[in-house]
Amino acid sequence: MRSVIKMIGKNIKLARVKKDWSQADLAHLLNVEQAYVSRIESGAVAVSCERIYEIMNLLDCDTVDIFPPISTVRNNVS
Repeated sequence: MRSVIKMIGKNIKLARVKKDWSQADLAHLLNVEQAYVSRIESGAVAVSCERIYEIMNLLDCDTVDIFPPISTVRNNVS
């Protein structure tokens, strides 16, 4: 499942960069340290679904922007 966590982190980073926000910007809005956002984006830490939805709301994106398609997950886990 580590690869799924990395894919989600990468997609969060893409959505953040698309919005032209720094990690510090997102961290401030989440009321967390910038290093925590960095660990999320690198896949170093598993983040709760509740936190992911909070991030999606802030970045104004949808589940398809953050969660990888199941076919991609299957291909990377197999």
